[in-house]
Amino acid sequence: MKTTALIEKGSDGTYGIFTPNIKSTIIGIGDTITEAKADFENSFLEIKTYFSENGRTLPNELQDIEFE
Repeated sequence: MKTTALIEKGSDGTYGIFTPNIKSTIIGIGDTITEAKADFENSFLEIKTYFSENGRTLPNELQDIEFE
């Protein structure tokens, strides 16, 4: 499944990335777009690791997901 990850520039000059079209909260924050993307990817990895380490199934909306 493909979903959109939106990038916004905050009033303080930092960047934030979020996914408005899914219920699971995945965010990334950074001083640059590159840093925000790296933080976003790390957040998603942490979510997948949490579910795996706790023997839980990743929510359907996060399985085989691709971000645009």
